[in-house]
Amino acid sequence: MKINRILLVTSVLCFSLLGTGCGEPLYEMTSEEEAIIALYSAKAVAKFNENQVIGIANARVRKGELDDDYKPDEEEEVADAIEGEENSEETEPQIDPETGEPIVTETSEESGDESSNASGLSFTDAVGVDGVEFICSEFDVTTEYKPTDSFILSKVSGKQYVVLSIEATNTTEAAVDFSGFSKRSYSLSLNGGDKANTVFTPLPNDLANFRGNLKAGESKKFILVFLFSNSSVENISSLELFVTSDDSTRETAI
Repeated sequence: MKINRILLVTSVLCFSLLGTGCGEPLYEMTSEEEAIIALYSAKAVAKFNENQVIGIANARVRKGELDDDYKPDEEEEVADAIEGEENSEETEPQIDPETGEPIVTETSEESGDESSNASGLSFTDAVGVDGVEFICSEFDVTTEYKPTDSFILSKVSGKQYVVLSIEATNTTEAAVDFSGFSKRSYSLSLNGGDKANTVFTPLPNDLANFRGNLKAGESKKFILVFLFSNSSVENISSLELFVTSDDSTRETAI
């Protein structure tokens, strides 16, 4: 009985060995096939590597690209350049250095307003008086401001006044009452520097304090006065006006 069991186990092992094998040998690739796979793999990795700033972005192997004498034709170079620009625009938005959030601006095409500037708002939209169009025609830098014989802003040591000249036009067929826009403030930044609030004046054409009416079709010249240090008013290249009301601030470039 014991011998029969040994023979049975031996027979089973023999059949098991006969039923197994090494299988088919692995496919051996040619050097050109290996180069194609390596190049495609490298391009695919580069294309989806979000941390890569420069390098290959198009995971395609063109006909003849593996040849030693391969040179892309003019159409391929143009197509690659266009694709690179599109990818750059899509993946590299401007970032606000203070908040770390992407900066979203409204262009003139999106807003439908041809007068919109780079900040996204026209001067009229920033001031925000319904039915009135505003234009800042010029600005003046002066050590003292004397608009009338009875009023003067005297010199301040180490500082100068920046005076904005603004023209407002009522484009509606009814009078506009400015007293409804009294709860607002204005501030100005020079060359992207610190903002300065308006200097109070009792002048009847001070936009920050005007409470009168602007008749239908009427135009009126206003001013806004700010005080800056002498160093701030040197080589002024840009002015940004900030208008705050209803817990929101609107910015416009001048």
